[in-house]
Amino acid sequence: MAKASKNYIHPPITEAVIAINFKSTIGFDDLTSVSKKYQKEYPQSQAVSNLSFTVDVDGEGGVPIPKNTQNQKGWRLSSNDMTQILVLWPQSFTISQLAPYVGWETFLERFMRDWKKFKRNIGQKEIARIGVRYINRIDIPVTGDIVEHEKYLNIFPKLPNSLTPLHAFAVQSALKLPDIGCDLLINSAAAPSPILDHASFMLDLDIFRVEDLPQSDQDIYNLLNEIRNKKNKVFEQCISNRARKLFG
Repeated sequence: MAKASKNYIHPPITEAVIAINFKSTIGFDDLTSVSKKYQKEYPQSQAVSNLSFTVDVDGEGGVPIPKNTQNQKGWRLSSNDMTQILVLWPQSFTISQLAPYVGWETFLERFMRDWKKFKRNIGQKEIARIGVRYINRIDIPVTGDIVEHEKYLNIFPKLPNSLTPLHAFAVQSALKLPDIGCDLLINSAAAPSPILDHASFMLDLDIFRVEDLPQSDQDIYNLLNEIRNKKNKVFEQCISNRARKLFG
């Protein structure tokens, strides 16, 4: 049984994300117009672009020929301290909170505020995906030559004894969450530690829904709360009591 969710003094969250994807595309001019409505909340703004294309090779000369070129443009807005971010993209609306994490209630309130302003200026858009993602960095004290991450995390690769000890790893798991109608991606990997005499491990939880999606605001908020509660349970299942002591 999963342990109850805890309010940690030092949560290991490095970034929390709420993302809404749309079935249709929003033009750059409209994104530019709505980005100006957020100047008070996000004084820093930057136009961003993403150029993508496929390459075909000419049969005779073997010369690469770019085709299906797409250049998407949007806006990345942020608070002055760069911890609160809003990304307006042709087919998505994304907010994120970098460390220090301010708590779910505050984070959700910011999403609701920004989402309402977005809809007032862009209008109703059919939703294609709703997701919540939490990226955690767990910093483990190093007391010897080997970091026994399995004493802190319940996610790790299984290797033959002849291939141990393990110095680094990366694991991805994908599964269904039928009780809330969502999918879950879990990514865990060793990462460079910014703290002296520590080893760091990432625990990235991405819960999303792509079918039977809510379209009204209240139903969206209800789903986000369901996802967050499930995320907490999954997180607790992925860590040990020794890891919990690190968070206070």
